[in-house]
Amino acid sequence: MATLTQSNKCSLCTTRGRHPSTPWGTYSARGKGARGHWQRRQRTAPKTKNHHLFKAVLDQVHSPLITILAVGAGLSLLFGSVGDVVIIGGTILASVVISVWQDQKAFQVSVALRQVSSYHARVMRDNQVTMTPAAEVVPGDVLLLAPGDKIAADARVISSQGLEVDEAALTGESLPVSKVPAGKHETNHIVLEGTDVTTGTGQALVVAVGQQTRMGATRSALAENGTEASPLGVRLSRMLRALIPLSIAGGVSVVGAGLFWGQTLTSLLALGITVALASVPEGLPLLAKVGEAGVARRLSDKRAVVRRLSAIEALGRVDVACADKTGTMTRGRLQLSLVATIDHEVKDLHALSPQFRQILLAAALASPAPDAPGAESHPTDFAIIQGALAAGLDQQLHVPRDAEFPFDPARGFHATRVQEILYVKGAPEVLLPRSCWVIHNGEKRSLDDATRHAFTQRTLHFAERGLRVLAVAQSNGTLLDDPQDLTLLGIVGISDPLRDTVHAAIQRCHEAGVRVIMITGDHPSTAGAIAQEAGLLNGEGEVLTASQIVELQNGELDECLQRRGHTVAMTGDGVNDAPALRLADVGVAMGKGSTEVARQTADVVITDDDFSTLVEAFVEGRSFWRNIRRALALLLGGNLGELGLIVGASFFGASAPLTTRQILAVNAITDILPALAVALQQPAHRNLADLSREGASALGTPLRNEILRRAMATTLPSLASYLFILATRGVAEARAVAFASVVITQLAQTLDAGRAEAGLTNAVFGAVIGSFGILAAAFFIPVLREFLSLVLPTPFSWMLIGGSALLAVLIGRWRPMPTIALSHLFGTKVAQSSV
Repeated sequence: MATLTQSNKCSLCTTRGRHPSTPWGTYSARGKGARGHWQRRQRTAPKTKNHHLFKAVLDQVHSPLITILAVGAGLSLLFGSVGDVVIIGGTILASVVISVWQDQKAFQVSVALRQVSSYHARVMRDNQVTMTPAAEVVPGDVLLLAPGDKIAADARVISSQGLEVDEAALTGESLPVSKVPAGKHETNHIVLEGTDVTTGTGQALVVAVGQQTRMGATRSALAENGTEASPLGVRLSRMLRALIPLSIAGGVSVVGAGLFWGQTLTSLLALGITVALASVPEGLPLLAKVGEAGVARRLSDKRAVVRRLSAIEALGRVDVACADKTGTMTRGRLQLSLVATIDHEVKDLHALSPQFRQILLAAALASPAPDAPGAESHPTDFAIIQGALAAGLDQQLHVPRDAEFPFDPARGFHATRVQEILYVKGAPEVLLPRSCWVIHNGEKRSLDDATRHAFTQRTLHFAERGLRVLAVAQSNGTLLDDPQDLTLLGIVGISDPLRDTVHAAIQRCHEAGVRVIMITGDHPSTAGAIAQEAGLLNGEGEVLTASQIVELQNGELDECLQRRGHTVAMTGDGVNDAPALRLADVGVAMGKGSTEVARQTADVVITDDDFSTLVEAFVEGRSFWRNIRRALALLLGGNLGELGLIVGASFFGASAPLTTRQILAVNAITDILPALAVALQQPAHRNLADLSREGASALGTPLRNEILRRAMATTLPSLASYLFILATRGVAEARAVAFASVVITQLAQTLDAGRAEAGLTNAVFGAVIGSFGILAAAFFIPVLREFLSLVLPTPFSWMLIGGSALLAVLIGRWRPMPTIALSHLFGTKVAQSSV
């Protein structure tokens, strides 16, 4: 905005005095020359920011979780555990690929939205009107403005004829702003990049482009500086760092117990190192990434594009949703809501009496003809015309207009003469003083003071209901620009109606403990009417004005809520919304009409602009936390269960229940597929209230207890089966039973965990069947059986293995589990955690 501010120091009189030339050598009559345009473009052309694949890969590789796993792979290689190196390396590669793929996909959606929203400007150059891409407009160009145009740069108005601009994208102002060459305020004679011409025509001299415009300055201020670490990734890194000492302790215990029972150090060292490395869950980062990518894919099918995967975990923690009224709660387009007289109103346009049809016809005739150029440019006129067409007045609307005086904000009315009758519609406070008569109960009467007061109260009543109210009148006069002696016919009420899905969506939020805050620049009575209809004012809801929350204006609303411990989702579509989108835990851009700045700043883009779609995102976010908790419990509980099996056997002085190769094979079968299938489960309940807002607490006590149950469910049946077969049939078959038991117990728990959420999904069932197939291949394919040093179990042993699976499910469902002090694994004060 620096350039714009300096330009404004030059008064309009001085600028006019320089015409036909301007400070940039522009002649307003013929525009800038092609050579001058080329020279200035070399200096002012905005630099586009490309998406670099290499940088996206580096951002993922620098993740703390990936770093820890890479160190683990290095240690595995040092101790000769090539199998672990391959598994860890594959996990890292898959995690990076998934993250980069999602980032690239979101970038492609962003590019597509940008291309859809790209536009051209009409520019005067060399005395000719040319259509120029908005990106090629330079300071000194003269823009020719007409209804429907999107303004390509910040510019000073040098001429206008009823010019009005919709600045909602930048300022949030819901009504068009009148633009004139000279005004009391800067906003009256400056048009801004990204705003839309709604009505009228004009010319404007470009004074700023690129980063020097108001939109460009906001875009630059919000430019990202690197990628923040995911809170979930930070928590998983902390968990992994805490598990490493536990794994080392397990390996040391195996070595120590073996030495105590007289075993050789050489074999014990190899086993201890393998146990320590194998108990580290290599699939941990992949689990979170695949779960997030699965949610992102499902949300894209529901018209919600996730630009940052880390937003998914925040969606599951949201307890305050701040939503813009226009276009999010409402449909974002005006429509005729009612036709009224002083004492009656009709909302059903198909059931209008002759008197009400005449009111609507007069309002429609006091508007542009339906087939007139630019008839759709003014939302109010278009809403009235569409309402008249819906009421069956299409033939009457197409009568020729003898003369027309378009709406002028300074005058506040629109007048049209049709067949020697003057039809006028406009603001009630403008038409009432010009009226002397009124149609009441079908009769023309003098407009006395009592009727004037009743009419005024009627319009105020409709305004309090959230309607934009227009009075409709007619006369036999001929002065279009100054109609007098009018006869009031009635009132038309126009509104931006609530979306059909919003009331139910807000009810879902309230039932689930999500507080909804509607943000609007409307009058409190209008805001209150919409909020009441949406269900926001039921119970303890209230309308607050800016003066009532002045304390919050020192910081953004979302910052204030965050300081009070809330997780905030903020919606927006304009440049003025971008700072709030950046500060919120989840910034949500309403995609259809949103600016590029809002889309680039947001974490999630809702492409259908529907608040109910955001509620679906909350459902997916909460389900993600539940699935991650269950998947982590399966993965970590299984690994700790394997560790418990080996350590437990060593304490009994028994031979190692699993060899090094068998341990790696168990990890390959159980570590990835089953847990991933659970992480990818769809939510069983679309009702938000049925999914508790777990958030960080999901990785606290509930996860700790579930891991302990899963670990015991894996260790106890497997260890008991191993010791029994070892005592009765020898070490070879005992190891085969231990190998099968430790796999089967984990697969049985996976089936049970999957069934608990949404019934047995195809993904969970397929993962378990696939893992079971690998287990069967290890026993029944001779080459694999020999490689893993396995023998075929006897029928009795298979029955024992099946019993282990059943016992594991029962232990996993046992809730009175004593809490063991492992809080250092998951962090204390979970409720205050950043996750």
